Amino acid sequence: MELQQKLYKNGYRNAAEILLNLHASDQFLEKLFLILKECVSSQSSFPDDIDILYTQLVNVISFQEEYKYILVRDLEIILSEMMDPTTDPEIIYIDEAEEEKVISLYGKSLSGNTDAQVELAHFYKSIERDEWAFDWFKVAADIGNADALYWLGNEYFVGNVIERDLEKAYFSYKEAAEKGHGDALNNYADMYLRGEYVEKDEKRALELFKKAADKGVPEAMYTLGYMYEKAVGTKLDMKESKRWFTVSALHGDVFAANRLGHEAVENGLGVEAISWYQMAAEQGDSYGEFNLGLCYENGIGTHVNSKKAKYWYRKAALKGDDQAKQKLKEF
Repeated sequence: MELQQKLYKNGYRNAAEILLNLHASDQFLEKLFLILKECVSSQSSFPDDIDILYTQLVNVISFQEEYKYILVRDLEIILSEMMDPTTDPEIIYIDEAEEEKVISLYGKSLSGNTDAQVELAHFYKSIERDEWAFDWFKVAADIGNADALYWLGNEYFVGNVIERDLEKAYFSYKEAAEKGHGDALNNYADMYLRGEYVEKDEKRALELFKKAADKGVPEAMYTLGYMYEKAVGTKLDMKESKRWFTVSALHGDVFAANRLGHEAVENGLGVEAISWYQMAAEQGDSYGEFNLGLCYENGIGTHVNSKKAKYWYRKAALKGDDQAKQKLKEF
């Protein structure tokens, strides 16, 4: 009712009256567009995120009835921005091709395409409208989309958009895991490893991490390395631990790559160490970049090369690495 009152107060009486009964209207889209026509003029100026939403909304041709509430929500977001403009809006850069894509995704999402719904949700997250993203993850998850279930689990686990709910996170991960989603299997396993919502069960966690690793999840491989190293849920097995850390690094886990680099340094294997650090650094990991700087500064696995050391320290420092910043000061 507050929004309707603001519309009345600002002279949009007809729009306010239509909005009041919009959800029950037989001519829903026609009435929605009438509201927009009355309230939005060619001189209207929106923040970039609201402008994207407005462009998506005015290009709607059809929709499934169960998504009507989202159309109403998006309309109200636009109208609320008009009544109470954002004072310091974020600048969002999207080109014409991307704009056309998100318009298309919006239309497909309203038609029940779960892959489009998930992709649209990720776009909204990329422009930091997590609350919009959550609604679409929830819609797709309710239909049974495994990726949506995984991301919904993340939202419940973190609790940024809604109140943190480990029970809902657990069951979202569980359902996605049962559909074969690798990252969901990993997070599902984590909850058993840490005893979050469920009773701690390290053997069950090990079993689930192996399933996630079979799906190619580097984080699960790393955790298996840790579990065999520390005899968590299994007997101590350093050979198996090393194997999993290595597989994890080769699958792109920068923590594993840096760890193997440190281990190589401790064993006097400088050439091997620098190759692991290089692997992490090539993925943009600041710690790997810092470690490469150390190698070039101290001649570990290579000749001393101050120029290359400064190069890698600088790359790490630009990402905020404090140790790298200190090294540059020392140079």
